[in-house]
Amino acid sequence: MATLTSGAVSGNSSFKPFPSGNLGVRQATYSVTAALAGSDIVQMLDVFKGETVVGVVLTTTDLDTGGSPAIVLDVGYGGAAASLIDGSTIGQGGGTASSFAIGNATHGSTATAPVAFTADDTIDVTVQTAPQTGATSGTITMYLFVI
Repeated sequence: MATLTSGAVSGNSSFKPFPSGNLGVRQATYSVTAALAGSDIVQMLDVFKGETVVGVVLTTTDLDTGGSPAIVLDVGYGGAAASLIDGSTIGQGGGTASSFAIGNATHGSTATAPVAFTADDTIDVTVQTAPQTGATSGTITMYLFVI
């Protein structure tokens, strides 16, 4: 298991929604340069104390090039790794998953958003199930909607 970091983590405060009620969108892309493994965590975006996450959209390229792809992805934060998107198979061929499609198994969403944060954290992608044959190139892109 490894913890990987997108370029947008580590103090990305390009939009802090103030005053309360303004919707902000943060975006980050992580470039895959080595095959992902089970339990890997990719820290995609910062979220700050006082913010409320209202949703997330995750897009990936094909991250599992095996004949029977197996990779499964979760999206969440510290202590709640699968709270925003749980069990998404989009990495098996590339696609998009959204926490806005609450309860839609096709998108792997069992979203608990909105989530109010009382401390700084990161929104992460966790590899729930390892790929059969992990791609050594590709991208993971996240759009985070906060107020």
